[in-house]
Amino acid sequence: MTAADITTVQDAHAPASRKISGEAVLFLVAALLLGIAVVNTVAFGLAGLSMTALALVPVCYFMILWITVGK
Repeated sequence: MTAADITTVQDAHAPASRKISGEAVLFLVAALLLGIAVVNTVAFGLAGLSMTALALVPVCYFMILWITVGK
């Protein structure tokens, strides 16, 4: 068996690459942000929760406008 035969055999049995869908990435990002908010609330109490909510006001406003426009 030559070196060329070995690489052909190895490539034939290589596992197929699996791509993560965009929807799965969005769910992972949402879970990460939620986890950060929980840790922030546990670590800093009510002040941490209120600062998280205050930081998310522009995000919520943008999302509402984006959904309303429909683009």
